[in-house]
Amino acid sequence: MHHHNSIIRGHILAQTHKAVLAPIRPHGAVPCQVRTKMVSLAATQVMGGPETRPAVQLSVSPGDVLANPDAVVQVGVGQPTYTVRVLYRSRGGPLEGASCVWAHIGHSGWRDTQDVMLSNIDTDGISHEQVWQGTYLVPAGRLAPPWHLETQMVFKGLLGGHERWDNNGGSNWTVAVEVTPGEGLVAALNSSSAGTRALTSSLLLRLEALVASRLLTPEQGSVLRMLAWQHDMSTVKAYQSVRHLDDKSVAGALAGRCAWLRPPGLNVVHVASEMAPIAKVGGLADVVSSLAKAHQSSGLLTEVILPKYDCIQYGEVHELRQMSELEVPWGPDPNRTVRTVVWSGCVDGLPVYFIEPHCPEKYFWRGKFYGEPDDAARFCFFSRAALEFLARRQHEAPDVIHCHDWQAAAVGPLLRETYRASGLSRTRSVLTIHNMAFQGHIRGSFLQHMGLASRASHVVQPDIMLHHHHHQGQQHSQAAGHVSINPNGMCSWSNATLNLLKGAIVYADRITTVSPTYAREVLGEQMGMGLNGVLQRHQYKLAGVLNGLDYETWNPATDPCLPAHFTADDTAGKRACKAALCRELGLPFDGDMSPGPAAATANGHKENNGHNGTHYSSSSRNGGPSGLGPGGGWGPNGRPLLAIVSRLTEQKGLYLMTAGLRAAVEAGAQVVVLGSAPDPKVQREWEDLAREVASGGDARIMLRHDEALSHRIFAGADMLLVPSLFEPCGLTQLIALRYGTVPVVRETGGLADTVRDVAHSLVPEHERNGFTFSATDVSAVQTALHRAITAYRDGREWWSAELVPRVMRQDWSWTQSAERYQHIYSAAIRN
Repeated sequence: MHHHNSIIRGHILAQTHKAVLAPIRPHGAVPCQVRTKMVSLAATQVMGGPETRPAVQLSVSPGDVLANPDAVVQVGVGQPTYTVRVLYRSRGGPLEGASCVWAHIGHSGWRDTQDVMLSNIDTDGISHEQVWQGTYLVPAGRLAPPWHLETQMVFKGLLGGHERWDNNGGSNWTVAVEVTPGEGLVAALNSSSAGTRALTSSLLLRLEALVASRLLTPEQGSVLRMLAWQHDMSTVKAYQSVRHLDDKSVAGALAGRCAWLRPPGLNVVHVASEMAPIAKVGGLADVVSSLAKAHQSSGLLTEVILPKYDCIQYGEVHELRQMSELEVPWGPDPNRTVRTVVWSGCVDGLPVYFIEPHCPEKYFWRGKFYGEPDDAARFCFFSRAALEFLARRQHEAPDVIHCHDWQAAAVGPLLRETYRASGLSRTRSVLTIHNMAFQGHIRGSFLQHMGLASRASHVVQPDIMLHHHHHQGQQHSQAAGHVSINPNGMCSWSNATLNLLKGAIVYADRITTVSPTYAREVLGEQMGMGLNGVLQRHQYKLAGVLNGLDYETWNPATDPCLPAHFTADDTAGKRACKAALCRELGLPFDGDMSPGPAAATANGHKENNGHNGTHYSSSSRNGGPSGLGPGGGWGPNGRPLLAIVSRLTEQKGLYLMTAGLRAAVEAGAQVVVLGSAPDPKVQREWEDLAREVASGGDARIMLRHDEALSHRIFAGADMLLVPSLFEPCGLTQLIALRYGTVPVVRETGGLADTVRDVAHSLVPEHERNGFTFSATDVSAVQTALHRAITAYRDGREWWSAELVPRVMRQDWSWTQSAERYQHIYSAAIRN
């Protein structure tokens, strides 16, 4: 348990007051990664439970720090000697009724561990049942540095002569304090909190401006940048007290704080065309922001570079300011440059740089992100300007540039052929392919704009960037337009068509796709979209990493978009969300909103009348509609509500969507669709369908992008249909699982990696979480939906009391995938 590769396994029960694993000895041999939860010592109120302030509390002296990580554990840390006092409440947990309890405790990553025997008799000699206390001493000389103490603990006890453990759901309990000059002992900053991330990002951007304006030297800026990176308490707090003053005052306050360095981690810069919530078209935006936040929380210095579109949601960009100006070389005249302004701002706690070219083409002043005939030119310029900025700024070069999709693909060849000789010699590139269907194509003559004309004979090769025309299964992005340039002195390569994504694959140090299954699929002809051959040649650097979900943004227990909140342990709020959504959309809700035994049964109490906790027949689990229809028999949650939240494109299986919609309504379900189509013809077809269903009480179709409504749909729906013809990863099914909405999906790409059929999947029962089908014909989606709707009706207690909590407890956060990316970054650096 106290090593980084310690192993435990169990179902995490996400309670409002406590996260608990089924009791498992922490030194067991079941492979699973331990996740450590950092706790803010500033909290003084116990969260959750029937009482907000338990009667038994630790007593503390002036200057001590009292921590309440949760309702189970209370920790006091005293000075000047580190005296760690622990209070553990065993009632309701794995150690309830234990005759003896020990705290297995250590510091600085489980050093100097001890088994501290706890007593349920306080200092006054009064016995408190199920309340245990003890003390752990840490000599300051055992710490490096001595001003920072981090303790880790789990608990064990004896029940009936057997040893049992409480390891906080695999997270352990971790508490950190440090001594700050002039302040004494204080709570260490929690680097994963949104407030700390935002403050640190603001400091990083301010330092950039102070160095650019010569109020700080480059050396001072570099030292302070590293201190901010590792969340040095004195530096960050000093900035917090002066951040709203003028630059000269801020520089004066920070100039003397260039000591107490800790070793930094990697510096990763994401170059992307989208980022949630400010510039979002699809899942790419969510991945960029959530992966960057996950890495920032784990200690990486993570930054993002975006185009400065005129249609960005600037209300979500904080501390936006002009950072610097560049002259970016941009042909066809080799002497031509484009004046480019680099802006900076904080977005969701992340430092973001915005590229704004001032040129006649007005590349990013178009009122939209994509869909222009010169999109390839726009994003080639963006890629070159991003590299120009990184090569010229005062700080150290980043370790890794993480490029996302074809819009940032030009970074690969430009970095290798040009910018490694211009200040980025140690920087490596990682390419993530979010969708092979969109590749980006340019004319060979455009190499003069990119500064690659001198290397044209090399890059315009069939195995480098020359485009191979692919027909079978080919889908071209409307944003991947061909650029025609007619410079003087055209060469033989000028009329060739070049493939930007192909070049990025060849030049990248490492390549990822957004799910393991998709990584295998793109090696074949159908999903490889003409690039399967080059991917096969570079397969040694290809990996599939499943996208995660941002658990801060998507959390049904705290989501501000919802009319009611709920958790896996109390799902009553989900029914309230469903009723509110039906009212909002003008659909009837025939469920039971009154309290009583029926409601209680559906929201947490189940009868165990069947195999593996299910209590409906196998024929219902695998069969057809069996006479379903609107009206009675649906139970307290009412008729099933099926949701479709999707872009309306051919990739998403439009004909399967419409077939599924009609089949669900015919089987007695209600349907809600939220999405929009970039193709006007498809948009008109769905507008016709929306008018067709608008008058009835069975379906509603909203053809728009509405982020808040999507949250309410995920919370209120019972099922989500995702019938994609191909799906590199998909995020909607992960959101659905987080909100207790059972996915019905086609087995492809990331959908196959995340959704396991409740009936025929080979995984253990507790990992099964949806309904799947593999064929692309209409009957396949109809059968899958009939199985789901039948299970909802005939197994409604199993659905509400077991399946919904089960899928909500599954972990689809970025924790494991972010760590996998760190390994990929390290491999790229070693390359």
